[in-house]
Amino acid sequence: MASLRPVPLTTCEIRPATPADAPELYLLWQRVREHNARLDPRVVLAPVAPDQFATALERQLNRGAATVFVAADRTRLAGFVSGAIETASADRLPERHATIGYLWVEPGYRRRGLGRALVDAVARWAAGYDGVRHFEMPVLAADAEAARFWEALGFRPFITRLWAPLAREPDDGGAP
Repeated sequence: MASLRPVPLTTCEIRPATPADAPELYLLWQRVREHNARLDPRVVLAPVAPDQFATALERQLNRGAATVFVAADRTRLAGFVSGAIETASADRLPERHATIGYLWVEPGYRRRGLGRALVDAVARWAAGYDGVRHFEMPVLAADAEAARFWEALGFRPFITRLWAPLAREPDDGGAP
């Protein structure tokens, strides 16, 4: 269980993730996924085993246009962020942008600048890509705390993604 006592940022090092981080990073990744699923029942967690996660992490770390940074405390990971360079839709410029896939900071480490430091690490990494000048990313509408965090970093709504179930045909009682 995560410590609920605040921990100063100075005890953490922001660094690129390595394959050796996979076991602990898997646990943090599961926490952010569970958090999202608690907020919205449409988030249904697909089962992913630790070895599958480790393989996917290694692929991501070896993919040139993707990254993962971790906040490493002396003996454990306090948080992580994943980022990638993506191509924009045909009608939007610039052609490419940075995106945040996941961001998680353990509760005892929050409100100390660690989330901002992780996002800054991705921003510095993304700035090395020609033509990349902004972020785009999804945020669950139900996650008001996340929205406040991102807005404090200067993010503003751009495109709202709406959701609705397909209309269902009325049950006709089995008639042909």
